[in-house]
Amino acid sequence: MQNKKGFSLLEVMCVLAILSFLALVSSGVIIQHAQTSQHKAILLEDVKNLSNALQEARLLAIQSGDSSYVCGGVDCQGNWSDGFVVMQPESYGGLYRRVTFEHDVSIVWQGFPANKSRITFLPNGLSGYQNGTFLFCYLGWHTRLVINQSGRFYGADVVATEDSDGACS
Repeated sequence: MQNKKGFSLLEVMCVLAILSFLALVSSGVIIQHAQTSQHKAILLEDVKNLSNALQEARLLAIQSGDSSYVCGGVDCQGNWSDGFVVMQPESYGGLYRRVTFEHDVSIVWQGFPANKSRITFLPNGLSGYQNGTFLFCYLGWHTRLVINQSGRFYGADVVATEDSDGACS
């Protein structure tokens, strides 16, 4: 009788059981990482929307020679979490752009004055000595968009809320 080389059914079943277990363990990690990446991307997309609006309002003010502004909420009532509106004076067209947020992102203004409903840009591009920070919070993550007195702004890194200073609690 010849010796045939190969694997027994028991060996194949053991290898499949080990591979199945490893796939099960790693799939949870992969799914969690994918969700984390998606949450961060949503947060960064909303920061980018507001950043673009601030930049547009600043450029509109410079180009038109008149003040323009970004106000919080779809009706400029000051609730930044609902969205925002880019406006010019009526003589230059009034409403320029309206944006509503598609996700349940919490956006809070922290600065002077405390309950700021709009950011005004003067014809020279300055923000009229309005400086402060927009705090964006979404599903365990947060970031900041800081506006200085000259009307320029910059974003901060996205960090986990539990690693923060308690700003989103």
